[in-house]
Amino acid sequence: MNTNDKGLRISLDIIGTNNGTDVYKLIKRGDVNKMSFAFTVKSERTEVDKENKIYTRTITAFDKIYDVAVIDFPAYDGTSIQARSKEYFVDLEKDLQKSKEEKDYCL
Repeated sequence: MNTNDKGLRISLDIIGTNNGTDVYKLIKRGDVNKMSFAFTVKSERTEVDKENKIYTRTITAFDKIYDVAVIDFPAYDGTSIQARSKEYFVDLEKDLQKSKEEKDYCL
């Protein structure tokens, strides 16, 4: 689990139990595609648009993340989860390296 400029990113090794396999299949198929997490905030910023009555809270750093879960109905609809295999990332890394080498060669 780590954070980046888009938010929280997780990767996991799913245990081969019935529950683990079922949840993975539901995620892969798109039936379950949201996340929930419990955390404390280290820093944040707020923006208030009085004219449109919009209050926006942006968390810029987490203090501690306590819990991460796959769920059906999140408190924040902007969350998401997708199932990808380890091979997906290995192939992606190879493609990026090949592209970089080709670019270096052309210079």
